[in-house]
Amino acid sequence: MENVIKSFFLGLFIGIILQLYGHAEVLFKYKVVTVLASGSVGFIIGFITEWLTSILPIRMANSRTYFFINNLIAVIVTTFIMASLLLVTSSEMEDEGEFTPVLLIVLSIICIANLFDYMMYRRAQNKLKTFKAMIEDNEL
Repeated sequence: MENVIKSFFLGLFIGIILQLYGHAEVLFKYKVVTVLASGSVGFIIGFITEWLTSILPIRMANSRTYFFINNLIAVIVTTFIMASLLLVTSSEMEDEGEFTPVLLIVLSIICIANLFDYMMYRRAQNKLKTFKAMIEDNEL
């Protein structure tokens, strides 16, 4: 569930970045609604990603493999959802060539966030090993 919440906030962050990238002249309330919608899409992507990751076989319980597969699923689900959104709104888009740079920005942010999450996991594991070794030394 923690990753689903992280995905919501990542969606909010992506929405803010895309608002800065877009330079559209719209009212502030529409920008806020767009950012919140982006957060909601992030929540849905996080939920689907966690659900698909949870049905993986137990033999893939290696942390590196888990983070890689989780990232791959997130990228595929995000691409699928963004392509679906493009198809739904394509009649209103002036230039469908805008989709590729936006998709690359979103996928880059997702990959960087997943890499950062993996690095934080490794850092926590290393600190845990150090703490465990310190406790074992004190017991002797």
